[in-house]
Amino acid sequence: MQKRIRWWVWSLFAVLMIYVGISVYFMDHFFPRTSINHRNAEFLTTRQVKDMVMQQARDYKLVLKGRQGETEELAPQSMGVSYYETDAVDQIKRIQNGFLWPRIFWQADSYQLTAGVTFDEEQLLEALQGLRLVNEGEAPENAWVELTEEGYELHEEEQGTCLDMQSLKEQVKGAISNQLPELDLEESGCYRSPGITVESEKIATLTDQLDHWLGAEVTYEFGPESEVVDEKAISGFISLEGYEARLNPEAVSAWVQQLAEKRDTYKKERHFRSTLRGVITVKGGNYGWQIDQEAESEALLAHINEGETIVKEPAYTQRGKLWSSNYDIGDTYIEVDMGAQHMWFYKDGSLVVDTDVVTGNMSRSYGTPAIVASIQYKARNAVLRGANYATPVKYWMPFYRNYGIHDANWRANFGGDIYKTNGSHGCVNTPPSNMKIIFEQAEKGTPVILYY
Repeated sequence: MQKRIRWWVWSLFAVLMIYVGISVYFMDHFFPRTSINHRNAEFLTTRQVKDMVMQQARDYKLVLKGRQGETEELAPQSMGVSYYETDAVDQIKRIQNGFLWPRIFWQADSYQLTAGVTFDEEQLLEALQGLRLVNEGEAPENAWVELTEEGYELHEEEQGTCLDMQSLKEQVKGAISNQLPELDLEESGCYRSPGITVESEKIATLTDQLDHWLGAEVTYEFGPESEVVDEKAISGFISLEGYEARLNPEAVSAWVQQLAEKRDTYKKERHFRSTLRGVITVKGGNYGWQIDQEAESEALLAHINEGETIVKEPAYTQRGKLWSSNYDIGDTYIEVDMGAQHMWFYKDGSLVVDTDVVTGNMSRSYGTPAIVASIQYKARNAVLRGANYATPVKYWMPFYRNYGIHDANWRANFGGDIYKTNGSHGCVNTPPSNMKIIFEQAEKGTPVILYY
């Protein structure tokens, strides 16, 4: 019995000595299944790990990623950056207490350590100023407004690629201190921002004023015809300097003068237009209409300033008895007003069809040509083909090259501003019920007048 007890004592003592021996070993060695900075640190001493951390710091490179995907690599030690040892390794080793070594059988350890960093501020700044990303950066551009023939266009700000040196310096220091492999300059806010954006008060004030003026519409009646001062015309009356806009009285007067030259018949050859555009010329005399240009210029300027929508006749210094219209192409024709997105079909002087339509997509340069043409032939159940489409239609009436008038049963709406962004490939899309009437009553050779 005593021998058996002694055997157990000696066995326990041996196990204890082994446990203590292993514990002593791991007092200065890292456990198996330990990684530091993604490197294997199994059985390494604290000294070896410190050397490894310092070597990693010496080998470290930082990649800067620009806004447009361009990259540039930095070698910190050539930029006034130096490294020193910290007690981080010792602290980690204290966490890995040698007497707790049995946990190696069920636990793996992973640590991220960095060496201490000091910066030479002047040398770092000088090095950053020599970077390609800094020297090739383009300055940001403010948001701005451009007057166009159709009104105005708001141009968004351009962020550019010009870096803010103070922000860049601080972000680079932070990345180096943490040994980040990459610094995304966009995400870290290192770029200079434009001073005026589409959300700025200056832009809001300007666009509100432009919308007020451009929202006006003055329709001048000349018997069955009219002239409309709309957004397109009003945009030509506006002068824009920076973020300040004003109505130009001289431009308004010039427009009224052009209106008088076009519509005055007093002592002039007369130009009469069918509905809107058909033209016939007759000799002039002492009878007719003459617009009071000065009075109407002042009135038109006031209408626009107030943002009014109004139908009126102009002020006259001389009046005729009535306005009438005649046509230089006969009394059977198809007329398409692409500015109003409207089509008329007259036969023997009588209006047969009056309909909204959709013409060529202006935003994609598919605009329907403004011409006087004629129906070349008529076809039922045709398939219209292009580079990337094949569209069946019930009624097809080409009038010029591949342009024609046809039904468009895929459209729920016609007219308005649809054509500006969702128009056709150049043809005149027509409601099926109206297209059927035109197809049945219009003959080959019927004139087609198209205009904006």
